[in-house]
Amino acid sequence: MELANVVEKILKSIGFETARFTFRGGCFDLVATRRLLLLFIKTLTNIDKFTEEQAEDLKKLAKLFRASPLLVGLKTKNLELEDGVVYERFGIYAITPGTLYSMFAEGEPPLIMAERGGFYVKIDGEKLRKLREERGYTLAELATYVGVSRKSLQRYEKGEAVVSLEVALRLEEIFDEALVKPVDVLRARLEDVSLGSKPESKLEKEVFEELHKLGMDVVKIRRAPFNAVGKEEDEEIKLLTGIDEKKTSATLKRARLVSQITEFIGSEGMFVLENARAEVISKIPVIPKRVLEDVRDVDELFEIIKELKSKS
Repeated sequence: MELANVVEKILKSIGFETARFTFRGGCFDLVATRRLLLLFIKTLTNIDKFTEEQAEDLKKLAKLFRASPLLVGLKTKNLELEDGVVYERFGIYAITPGTLYSMFAEGEPPLIMAERGGFYVKIDGEKLRKLREERGYTLAELATYVGVSRKSLQRYEKGEAVVSLEVALRLEEIFDEALVKPVDVLRARLEDVSLGSKPESKLEKEVFEELHKLGMDVVKIRRAPFNAVGKEEDEEIKLLTGIDEKKTSATLKRARLVSQITEFIGSEGMFVLENARAEVISKIPVIPKRVLEDVRDVDELFEIIKELKSKS
């Protein structure tokens, strides 16, 4: 069975609503939601095939939609991925389908992170310091017992460094207490993600400028069925925007995908074409660029979108 099907089956079995999207080179192929949680997931048998460009777009979408980005795979070019271990590619956490199931069905988050040089864990530094002081160990004594430098142990206590699995197990054995903290794979580091709008063509540049004039921020997305996401500052509604010179079979396929996505995540969508008439494709309005140029503000744009959809 195809990996995306396996992952979707797991998610459905544990109460997620899901939607599949097949788009060559896309930054995601599954979207899943359960209560307030929204996941954008890329499935790849070999996670080394995940590109930096896909990762950047996946992080942008996660930030825009307050979602968690995830990569689910089975192996790298050199080894099989292990259940219960978290890997990382370009700032996106990567896990196995087994780990995904354990997290949500059994409430067992992964504890181990794979980094260069082996397996590492995060430990509760404050708890470690308190236990060390309560049991009367100096930093130097405890460091000697576990086979690390005094400075390393100090960094563990301050939460400034990950700990090798071997050292963490030794510390837990000495104190007979759990010290390892689970890896929160749903909390991606998105603070530094830039929501830029650098266009890649003359037409994109012109469309982005028109949307900017209407008061919208525009975020360029390369690896998705749409070219950009438009949003008003402080407004929840996002506008997935496809851009093409003219209507082609690829436009039709992209519009169908955008329609599925907007319906699933509760956003709006449109396509802006250089040469076209106003129409609706798969519930997605197609707006000629000349019409967009005459729009006065965002409210009018959404009125046009609403009107076109009502006529389809």
